[in-house]
Parts: sequence; C-alpha cells; structure tokens
Amino acid sequence: MQAKNEKFIVIHSRQVAQEIIDAGQALIKMEPSRHRRGKLVFIFERSHLIDEILAKSTRRPQPQHLSEVKSDY
Repeated sequence: MQAKNEKFIVIHSRQVAQEIIDAGQALIKMEPSRHRRGKLVFIFERSHLIDEILAKSTRRPQPQHLSEVKSDY
C-alpha cells in the first residue's frame, strides 16, 4: 500500500485513470506495467482530487474472506 505523502501515484486501471483525467487532473506519464505484460500504468501527481476519486471508486477490489474463495482443489 502506498503512503499518502508520496508525490506520485500509479494507477493500474484504465477506467479509473480516465475518471481522474475527466475530473481535470493531468496525466504525467503512461508506461508499460513492470508486473503485467501487455498492460499499461498511468502516473499522476498525487492530489486531493485523486484521493477523493479513489475513495469513491467502485472499481477498487474488495477484500474477500477465505471462506468466500472457491477452490478447485
């Protein structure tokens, strides 16, 4: 998890990045993901606007309890 006082934030979701851009925040840089081949990451300067969008975003994954995870094993 990233600290709140970092200067930049990396967004992995294209849809969330678009929400941030639509709200008026400038995209600093877009580059290939180091962890997911073929995917892009979007780099923004951290701001209160981004923090608000991320807090409201329904696209953020919700934690699951182990009892809810189904396994094929």
